Amino acid sequence: MNGQRRMSFVRNQYRDDGKRDFGATLRELKQQGCVLLITGAVARSVTLQAIRRLSGDPCCDRKHVLVATRTTTGDINDGLPPGVKREDPNVRVITPTDVGTDASAERDEDRTELEYIRAELLRAVGHFDHSASGLSPAELRVSIDSLERLLETNDRAAVTRFLRTVMALIRGVKGIGHVHLPVPDDSREVARLSPLFDARIELRRRDPLVAEQRWHLPMGNTDTRWTKL
Repeated sequence: MNGQRRMSFVRNQYRDDGKRDFGATLRELKQQGCVLLITGAVARSVTLQAIRRLSGDPCCDRKHVLVATRTTTGDINDGLPPGVKREDPNVRVITPTDVGTDASAERDEDRTELEYIRAELLRAVGHFDHSASGLSPAELRVSIDSLERLLETNDRAAVTRFLRTVMALIRGVKGIGHVHLPVPDDSREVARLSPLFDARIELRRRDPLVAEQRWHLPMGNTDTRWTKL
């Protein structure tokens, strides 16, 4: 499967403690649908590199939904697979600053930022699912960048409810979602939110070395070694 190559970009390097095969875990997440948390106080270029790889193989049919809470137009394109642009028909970009200004949406001046994002996500996923007569596993890719801004402007409890709803939507069509939280992996916020996600990807760059990643999996309380991103 062509798409498998992109989802399996982490070497099979569990610690030597008898844990299950990492590739098998990734294939299971991909088939069932999953939502991943990306952490690490790293340069923007490192984050975009990770997001781009999680967006899937450009040779495969993918549907992309991006929630751009702080990204520029250039960042959005840089976070998509090579050859894929935000103007493409299989790409939807949701910008929270558009709340109350989208003429095609139901106008509701009292709608909060999180309610607007949730409604637009539901609209985009429903459109892609209908046009495809049912999405295939891993065909839908949803990116939220970044969760930090949403936490700054919304109550944590409201953000948690928002995440649970969005995760159920993504998993319901067996899609893959990734949410960026650009803070150190050992921060209190990461500890609070990690249980909501299927896995966590920690990023780092130790200059002048290349960017690295390691995965933390709640299944079996397992993490991988650091590998090249």
